[in-house]
Amino acid sequence: MQYWPDLQPKGLFRPEDDSLRMNSAKGLGVGVSIPIKIAAVTGLAYAAVWSLGHFAAYYGLVDPASTIFGLKIGSLFTAAEALAAAVGATAAIHTFLEKPLGGLRRAMVRAEKGDFLIRAPVAGNDELGDVARSFNRMLTRITDLSAQRIQSEQDQIMAAEQERLRKSLEEKSAIIERNNKMLEKFVKDLSLIYEIGQEVNSIIDLDRLYATIAATLKKHLKVNEFALMILDEKAEELQVKAAFGFNNPEAISGMVFKKGEGISGLAAQAGKKIYIKDTSHEERFLNYRGEKPDVPSSFLSLPLIYKDEVLGVINFGRRGVSSFSYQDVQMLSLTAGQIALAVANARLYTRTRELTVKDELTGINNRRHFQNMLQMEWKRAIRFHRPLSLIMVDVDFFKDYNDTFGHLQGDMVLKQIGAILRRNLREVDTVARFGGEEFVLLLPDTDKRGAISVAEKVRLLVEGHRFHTLDHKKTRDITISAGVATYPDDVEEMDNLIDHADIALYRAKEGGRNRIECFKPVSETSADALEPAVEVSGKPAQADDEKPDILQ
Repeated sequence: MQYWPDLQPKGLFRPEDDSLRMNSAKGLGVGVSIPIKIAAVTGLAYAAVWSLGHFAAYYGLVDPASTIFGLKIGSLFTAAEALAAAVGATAAIHTFLEKPLGGLRRAMVRAEKGDFLIRAPVAGNDELGDVARSFNRMLTRITDLSAQRIQSEQDQIMAAEQERLRKSLEEKSAIIERNNKMLEKFVKDLSLIYEIGQEVNSIIDLDRLYATIAATLKKHLKVNEFALMILDEKAEELQVKAAFGFNNPEAISGMVFKKGEGISGLAAQAGKKIYIKDTSHEERFLNYRGEKPDVPSSFLSLPLIYKDEVLGVINFGRRGVSSFSYQDVQMLSLTAGQIALAVANARLYTRTRELTVKDELTGINNRRHFQNMLQMEWKRAIRFHRPLSLIMVDVDFFKDYNDTFGHLQGDMVLKQIGAILRRNLREVDTVARFGGEEFVLLLPDTDKRGAISVAEKVRLLVEGHRFHTLDHKKTRDITISAGVATYPDDVEEMDNLIDHADIALYRAKEGGRNRIECFKPVSETSADALEPAVEVSGKPAQADDEKPDILQ
């Protein structure tokens, strides 16, 4: 007989268990019904009282005919027999019917409340015992079904949890794989940016740098079009310095755009990147003033910024709509930073080099550079037996001009005279500011006649130039005096070339200024021919139609 199911949870215990087994062991018969049990107990109780009365009467212990309190003893025994039968019946009903029903009812109530592990006590093999056993079997079935249902629900929960964990694992694996790919691409991009930076940052010459940037990006980047535009701060213009991917790159190179003109001008003006996903729908896209392509394309313009200063922009073009991904824009932005650093370094080097060879005020060569060029040209003249001339120039009455119009206006005069000298000499010639208002001209492969012609030309140009103040008011005319010395006519040592030119200049100033003097006069024939160009005082000797053009 099974009272507790195999699937019941461990640790659960019911106090009725022991009593249930004990009562089962003590069963009052096998297969005896409850009415028979009640009748048997009732009959036994009746028989016991009857036997007691009969025994007492038989042995003369009582007289059935006698009376007590007016009642016959026989009648009392009859009443006792009835009472015994009633008590026996009541006790039997309580024992065999009421008590088992109470236990069964309590079990049913607890089972109704959901306690399917409770079991009804089985008092015997009678009808109530059968009912209790059937009820217990029913509870066992229900418990089994509940256990199965719980197990099924747990299995479902476990399966759902496993599926959730599997999906979560797949999602995390996908994220890890995606991150790994992004990391690989990022490392690749960093390596590419480093390689680009190594290639472009090693070049300090600006023109060579621009060409190297275009060649390097063409080699490493998958873009259809590229243009490097450098900003001219004074003119506020962007000029294309290098390009590739165009049908006619020569037409693109050198093209100029104003700040704010087109996408490139807007990027330079705002100092922010501009990405056009579809250029066919962007009116501001100028396509370098050419016809817009028939095939849809994307355009990315990145400003070159170094220390909050916009140096220019770089433009990238790709066929297709939205052809630049977020990672592409980030990588190209880092590339733009490397290019900006390279351009800034090259500019700094160029400016530093210019400061070492250029005069800060006039923009022409300084005295230090002139000395280097003099040594080089002197060695060349000695080696190849070529003439070398030097012209020392001084501005006449410059101190009075400064006192009258101020030093700022005097600086403007020196700048303009330096520009006149620079524009009217050959590329092989060297013009430099020697100090104060003095300039020096070094003329390789130029004899004394040629040097005198050059000196006279620049004297006339300065004399014919009109000098104005900052508010465009005319000041007064400026003239210059010049002294000429030539190797090998005048000197045999390099140091004497400057000294003898300076002596000739002193003679020109002593002779009335606005004139040209040589350290030694030329031959008589040459002197006669050049005398009108040398012996001047305020006015040129040539006719008006022979006077050189005044270059403003």
